[in-house]
Amino acid sequence: MLSKNTIITIASKFVILLANFALVIFSTHIWGSEGRGIIALVMADVAIIVIFSNIFCGSSVAYNAPRLERDFLLAVSLTWAFLISISGAVIFSLFFGFKYFWPLFLISFIMAMTSSVTSYWLGRNNIKIYNILTILSPVCILVFLAILYFLLNKSDIETYFHAYYLGTASGLITGLIILQIKKPFRFSGMSYTGIKSIFYYGINNEFNYFIQFLNYRLSYYFIAKILGLAQLGVFSIAVSITEAVWIISRSMSTIHYSNVINSDDKIKSRLETRSYARQSLLISLLVIGVTVLVPDSVYQFVFGKEFVEVKRFIIYLSPGVMAIAVSNLYGHYFAGVGKLNILRNKSLIGLGATIVLLPLLINKYQLTGVCITLNVSYIASSVYLWYKFISEKEKLQKGKIM
Repeated sequence: MLSKNTIITIASKFVILLANFALVIFSTHIWGSEGRGIIALVMADVAIIVIFSNIFCGSSVAYNAPRLERDFLLAVSLTWAFLISISGAVIFSLFFGFKYFWPLFLISFIMAMTSSVTSYWLGRNNIKIYNILTILSPVCILVFLAILYFLLNKSDIETYFHAYYLGTASGLITGLIILQIKKPFRFSGMSYTGIKSIFYYGINNEFNYFIQFLNYRLSYYFIAKILGLAQLGVFSIAVSITEAVWIISRSMSTIHYSNVINSDDKIKSRLETRSYARQSLLISLLVIGVTVLVPDSVYQFVFGKEFVEVKRFIIYLSPGVMAIAVSNLYGHYFAGVGKLNILRNKSLIGLGATIVLLPLLINKYQLTGVCITLNVSYIASSVYLWYKFISEKEKLQKGKIM
């Protein structure tokens, strides 16, 4: 039986999904497959910058929120996010002739700070405020995009990024206001021990996220280089739709992770992990089944004539996506108990499969080859997580883990 917090979180993630889905439809109809490809590439670069920012801004804030002072966490996050965002924007904008420096810098910086604020509430197990803040940004982005396009007649691709500035900033400002209302900001100084604690967890956790990101998005760079931006635009839509299935496991993982880091009962956490994993499997199967049953004509109508092959790639990607939908729960369990080496190994297994197979299969089978590569990567890494979870159970039974 799903808990109240889980149901509310799934509902909030569903709202986010609808907002992001509307953004995808909006972008495909206005800028076509090539424009969608540019957006996908820029946002993939932003995601990499945010991963490095999250060493001090993401899960490390959640993990340390019960242990360290709030304003200290936010001050460290702000400093680190600024330095990483501006450095990352310079590096990645070189590939675009500095054309997209401001989107890369502003979006990554605001997203990193928003991650810090929302992660704090997750770490404090305040799921209500966490859900409110995570909903706000994508909804505001959609609202601002509609205003810029329909009311102000802005139609160049920069309009998409301008809406992102305004929408994410709205979410961040709201989060900061809530923090100020709950407890006025009062910075008490830096702590070497505190910085070391945040960095140690953050560098290990975000390294895993970075490797996992490469598993998810390295194919984008290969597609853009070998097959072109239009093909990337088509493939990114298929990925967006199939990854929407993860709304279930990610919602459950959010609650589960918060429970684990606030609990000392490992047996209870393991039982909860198994329960959530089963529920995620069943619900995710239902969701992926619906996406597969939708006719080709519907996808073509929604996204445009250039996206006629979207359903075929959705079907091809489904096995690997389902594997991740279940293994997400095991991954967040290990993150919650601090066993980040297991997550690192899982990510490296998936990346190894991607690096070996992707260059071989994309040239021979094009986008179909990319789908095969992702399936192998996702399933191999998921099987490893399941194996480590089972192995820990055997050690617990033998009394080796207290």
